[in-house]
Amino acid sequence: MARQRKSTFSIGSLMLTSKQEDLCYYEDMTETELQQTLENIARSNLLLKLENDVFERYLARRDPENLQTIAQILETAKRVQKIAPQSHSHVSPVMSVSGSFMNVRDGDTESVVSIQSGSQRVTPSLLTSRTPRVGTKITYACRIEMVNTEIRELQKELIKLEQMSTKKIKYMRAQIEENEMSIRETCKTREEFEEKVIEKGIDSITGKIPAEKFIRFIEEWLKTIDSTIEQIRLKMTTIKSQIRKVKLQLQHRKELGEALRPVDFEQLNIENQVCIREIDKKNRYLLEMKKIVGRHSIALTKHKEKLNSLMSIVNDIRSKIAFKKQEIVKLQSEKVAMQVEIKKAEKQLQSVMALMDDFDVPDVIDFIKIRIELQELRKIHKQLSRQRNIQRIKFNSNR
Repeated sequence: MARQRKSTFSIGSLMLTSKQEDLCYYEDMTETELQQTLENIARSNLLLKLENDVFERYLARRDPENLQTIAQILETAKRVQKIAPQSHSHVSPVMSVSGSFMNVRDGDTESVVSIQSGSQRVTPSLLTSRTPRVGTKITYACRIEMVNTEIRELQKELIKLEQMSTKKIKYMRAQIEENEMSIRETCKTREEFEEKVIEKGIDSITGKIPAEKFIRFIEEWLKTIDSTIEQIRLKMTTIKSQIRKVKLQLQHRKELGEALRPVDFEQLNIENQVCIREIDKKNRYLLEMKKIVGRHSIALTKHKEKLNSLMSIVNDIRSKIAFKKQEIVKLQSEKVAMQVEIKKAEKQLQSVMALMDDFDVPDVIDFIKIRIELQELRKIHKQLSRQRNIQRIKFNSNR
């Protein structure tokens, strides 16, 4: 059973100063000093608000009863502030509370919360009648501990919010996909309905859509819906079976994890050490092989350079060989042509030689006689040709 906690509250360390002294102190300050003090006060006010927020969260989670009592005390302080102007006539000096510290002691633990109040105008008689003068501040270690606990709690809440937001996002995406699918299906069915029933289903005689075609379209559409529903059911059953298998695997892994013992971990460490040694050996072997590969790669590059030079030489020789082959083909064709010409020349030579062998050289006197006869015949031919031309001219003139 949880033990009952006893909380005691003490409000103390009230420093009262006169309002006139404060005014004189502020009047002596310059504008820059006043601005600096104003910034310091605003910064301290912000820090106090944050600190009070953290303390309120801490108390609301750990001890909400003390928080209620603190709220009651603050309400009484506000009432005192309201009553102070009424009792101004009974008390002559008006004092300002520069700060107050509140301690909450909860059983064995101490210093749960501290509350500082700004300059508040109250009478000393009312404050002394309600609050004691002795109090202790909350230590920095306790404050740091409270802040760290609140940070951890906020981180947990943030993680929960992230998980919830991811779930909601997935759910909304699924809904969006479902809506998009339904929109696509409705558009598709509308197009099919317009095409099959409205456009093609109109009767040419009556000009109306018969009910049979509409009913047939609806029946076909319902059949397709039933088939898609069955497919979805099959998918759901397969997914459920997969989920069951995964859950069984997780349970089996958890059971194996619970069944493990320190000896198993020691054995795993030994196996890991053996594997590390083997990995080191393999790494050394790889380094040696890399060195060998580097050497052979250098030699390979050299041989490649030599091979490239030799290949260039071979290519030049091949080009020369091809050129020479072309020249050989040309020369062979020329050779064939020359052989044909040689054969013709040989035939002519043979015929000439045969003529020379068969030819008998005549006498010189016979040659001279034949030459004289030839000249006489040429003269006669000239005379006859002249006479013919003259007769032709006469004939043309007589016409």
